[in-house]
Amino acid sequence: MASRIWRFRGLIAIFLPVFLLVLAIVLLMPSAPNEHLPFSHDQLSASGSGIPQRRAPVDTLDRTVPVHADDFTEEVKIDGDGQNRFAIVFDAGSTGSRVHVFKFEVGARTELVLIDDTFEQLKPGLSSFAKEPAKGAASLKPLLATALETVPAAQRASTTVEVRATAGLRMLPGSEADDLLEAVRRLLDEYPFAFDKDSVSIMDGESEGAFQWLTMNYLLGNLAGGIEDTVATVDLGGGSVQLAYAAESAHAQNAPPGYFKEMKSGGNAYNVYVYSHLGYGLMAARAAVLGKAEGNASPCVPVGHDGEYVYGGKTHRAKGSKDTDALACKSVVDEVLAPEKKCGASSQKDCSFNGVWDGSRGAGASTFYLSSYLFDRVSQAGLVDPEKPSGDTTPKKILAAAKKACSLSPEEVLQEFKGVEEKDAPYYCHDLSYAHSLLTVGYKLADSRKVTLVKQITYKGQNIEAAWPLGAALNSLSS
Repeated sequence: MASRIWRFRGLIAIFLPVFLLVLAIVLLMPSAPNEHLPFSHDQLSASGSGIPQRRAPVDTLDRTVPVHADDFTEEVKIDGDGQNRFAIVFDAGSTGSRVHVFKFEVGARTELVLIDDTFEQLKPGLSSFAKEPAKGAASLKPLLATALETVPAAQRASTTVEVRATAGLRMLPGSEADDLLEAVRRLLDEYPFAFDKDSVSIMDGESEGAFQWLTMNYLLGNLAGGIEDTVATVDLGGGSVQLAYAAESAHAQNAPPGYFKEMKSGGNAYNVYVYSHLGYGLMAARAAVLGKAEGNASPCVPVGHDGEYVYGGKTHRAKGSKDTDALACKSVVDEVLAPEKKCGASSQKDCSFNGVWDGSRGAGASTFYLSSYLFDRVSQAGLVDPEKPSGDTTPKKILAAAKKACSLSPEEVLQEFKGVEEKDAPYYCHDLSYAHSLLTVGYKLADSRKVTLVKQITYKGQNIEAAWPLGAALNSLSS
C-alpha cells in the first residue's frame, strides 16, 4: 500500500507542473477577432417570401467604426449549397453615399433571384471632400464594414464591388473628381473584394438609364422572355431625363453610334436603346422656360406671382402672366423641347426632341413605365394613389390636371393638390404642362395612351425601390 501511495505522489509531481503550464498558456492566449460590428440592423421583411432589407442609416462621419479589412480573414462556410452570389454597389450621390449588398440565388438556368438587399447610407457625399480626397475615400469605410459583415469570407474574393458617382462629382472642377476616384481605388485595394480601375467611375446618364431599365424589368419579371415582354422606362430627374427600351438587334446594328447598350441578366442579353437628355430634367426645364421670357411675364407662372428661380448658379425672374394657362405654357415648353430639330434621320418621325435619334421603336416600347418626378407630380394631382407603389393614367388626364393648376394661384395650388410643397407651388402649372409635352411632343405618345407611374415594384411580397443599383449588380454578375 505504501509503495502505491508513493508511486501516485510521484506521478502528481511529474504531471502537475505540465498541467499548470498548459493552463497558463490557454488563459493567456488572445481571443479570436469578433466579427460583430457596432451597427444595428433593422430587419424589414414581408411575410412569406419577402426580401429582407437591412437598414441602419449613418447620419454623420463622426461615428467611428473600429474595424479593419484584416479583421475578417477567418474561414466562413459558403451560404447553403454554394449557389448564392453577392454584388456590392456604391451609389456615391451629391448629398450622401449609399451601399447596397445584394444577395442572389442562382437558379438552374443561371437566372439570378434576389433574396436579400443589405442597405446602409451616410452623409455627406464624396463631393464634399473635393479638397481632401483621402478623407473622402475614408468616409466609405463604415459602408465597406457593412459589406464585410454581410459577405461570407469564403466569397469575398469573388464578390464584385463598384463605386458609381453621379451628379456631385460631375460638377467638380479640374482634377478634383479624378483625385477622389483614385483615392477610392487605393482604399478598395485594402479590401478582399474583386474590382478593377473601371469599377470606380462617374456614371453617365446613359448608364443610369440602362441600369434603371434593367432594374424595372427584372423586378417585374420580364426578363425570362422576349423583348415584347419588356417595358420602356422614362426616368425624369432634376437635371436630365432618360428614355430606355429594348429593341431588335437589327435596329441596334443600324442605329447611329452611341444609342445602344448591351445589358445582361442571367443568361439573357438585350440591346437597350438609351438616351439621357441633359438639361431636360424638371428643374432644368423650369429654368429654360423662364429664360424664354427674358425677365418678362411667363405663361407658365400664375398671375400675381413675382419671384426668382435659381438653377445652375443662374437666377431667373418668375413673373406671372394674365394669359397663364396650360396650352400657352405648353407652347413655350414645346419651343424648349425643339421636336423639329433635325437628328440626321431620313424622316423626322425617327427623331424625338432636340435633335436626338429615336428610330428603333418596336415591341420593347409598347408599354411605358414612368418614374421619379413624373410619379411625384402626377400623384400630387390625384391621378394615381401616392400611397400605392404604382398606378395608371393617360397624358390626356395629365393635361386636364395642368389646365386646372394653371388657373390657380400658388396658394390655391397648395389647397387643391395634396403633397405639393410651398416652394414648388408657383411652378406646378409648368411642371404638369412639361410632363404632358415631354410625353406627347417629346416622346410622341398618344393622348389616350395608358402609362404606368411607378415608385416601387412588388417583388416576392416586398415593395422594392426601382432604382439603378440593382440593375448595375445584375449586369455585373451576368458579364
